[in-house]
This record gives sequence, C-alpha cells and structure tokens, in this order.
Amino acid sequence: MHGRRSGVVHVLAAVMAVVLVGGCVSPRGKTVYEKPGVAQAQKQADEAECAKAGLDVAEGPRGSAFLAVDRDAVDRCMQARGYRITVPR
Repeated sequence: MHGRRSGVVHVLAAVMAVVLVGGCVSPRGKTVYEKPGVAQAQKQADEAECAKAGLDVAEGPRGSAFLAVDRDAVDRCMQARGYRITVPR
C-alpha cells in the first residue's frame, strides 16, 4: 500500500507541475512546445516528465502551497526530446 501511495504522490506532483508551468503568469509569458507529428497525449506526457524534472532541480522552499519549477530546465528537457520552443509576447 505504501508503494501505491508514493506513486500517487508522484503523479499528483507531476500534474501540479504541468499546471504550474502551463499556467504561470510571468513576464516571459506562456511557453509553447511544438514538435511536428507528435500526438497530444505524448506531448502532455513529455511536458509532465520535464516539469517533474524541473521540480527536482528547482531551488528554494517547497511546500504544498509553493512549488518552484525551473522553467529553463523544463525547456532544456523538451528541447532534448525534439520540441521547438516559442514564447509568445
């Protein structure tokens, strides 16, 4: 049962990270990842994994109300997976 709970926590953290990365309001704007031929489900899975990786390297306090996401780490991860990154202004 403990292993299952840990898995649920990781999934929730990844989902929260995607929401934070996709919905953050910042001077930089929302980042758009494009890769020809990729299915939407695969893109979402890639974003979730990269956002989770961005959480792992983010510095600063962490708690239930605040999660720091290193957006540059997320961008590097998505680029490594073949995505082109655009930031609309």
